[in-house]
Amino acid sequence: MKILNVDANHWTTLGLKKLLISGGYEFSSCTSFCKAKRILIDQSIDVMIIELKTEVDDIESSYAFLRLLQALYPRIRVLVLTEINDAALLNFFAHELKSVLFLTKKSSLASIVTTLQTLAEHKPNAFTRSGVPSLSLQEFNMLKWLARYSSQQDIALRVRLHNKTISHYKRSIYLKLNCENNVQFHHRLNQYGFNRVTVE
Repeated sequence: MKILNVDANHWTTLGLKKLLISGGYEFSSCTSFCKAKRILIDQSIDVMIIELKTEVDDIESSYAFLRLLQALYPRIRVLVLTEINDAALLNFFAHELKSVLFLTKKSSLASIVTTLQTLAEHKPNAFTRSGVPSLSLQEFNMLKWLARYSSQQDIALRVRLHNKTISHYKRSIYLKLNCENNVQFHHRLNQYGFNRVTVE
């Protein structure tokens, strides 16, 4: 089995490389989605290991990469390691990306290897937290707009929706992410890699 690890800061590469190579796996690594795209053109990869959000990629670019990967290389299975534990956001990813499994970054090496074996057998089981609502695609797309603009009216003008629709999305997102106020919400957005930009 050929494994490609996309690891911006090499924390998983250091721990996994020795273990997987000694287990008979072929293991290579790169530092960005851009480099991973080049590798996928030249090599046949069975499983990819990526982080959901890194210092260089926010969750929106991770989602775009995973959608592209799923469309162009449907046989590649993906293991996503993440520190994000918001069930509504992870359920969104699980519903949208069927060939992806999620593990916490704090998972043991043994559980990562077991998950890789499951992925190699092409048996990804849907990771969802039952009873927890998922963000919709529209709500997920709204996250970047809510991070960039403080005014719902500005967002409404830019995305050509009514102000009340933006308000509805925002309330729904707050409920699903268990945010009680703007401070908590924008803290979450920063955790996801969305940096708030002040716009005049």
